[in-house]
Amino acid sequence: MIRASVLKVALLVIVGAAPSSPTPAPPAPKPNAELSPLARQLLRRKMERHGDEMVRLVIATTLLQRDKVRLFAADIANEPRLTRPMPGEEDALNAGLPEKLFVLQDELRSRAKTLAAGAMSSSNDKLVGDLGLMLQTCVSCHAVFRPLEGASQ
Repeated sequence: MIRASVLKVALLVIVGAAPSSPTPAPPAPKPNAELSPLARQLLRRKMERHGDEMVRLVIATTLLQRDKVRLFAADIANEPRLTRPMPGEEDALNAGLPEKLFVLQDELRSRAKTLAAGAMSSSNDKLVGDLGLMLQTCVSCHAVFRPLEGASQ
């Protein structure tokens, strides 16, 4: 519970300090879109893992532990990604996922790479700005996922 509170406070501070993202807010998906229970479970696990990683990343950034920021951001950037289904794979698990999730996954990877590369910069403003952009991607992804999961908003 403390971890969630730390993340919420850090999110408010960092997102408020970050420059605006050129990425528009994703369109709201239809409530209760059809997602298989297995797809829901896999996405939930991935997002929970990201949540744990982001808590460590926010704390490391707040404490200006740049070596840890670089390591944690690189871990996020290099994790296995969900693949888009190929033509003819209409029954594949990933075929039921909205395209926006794949777009945001790519954006998260790109922003995590930027944060990892810039973590050793001496600019605290750049560090917090890069983290803020990453967090904006997280929030956008949750805006797509939560209705698919059936969570209350």
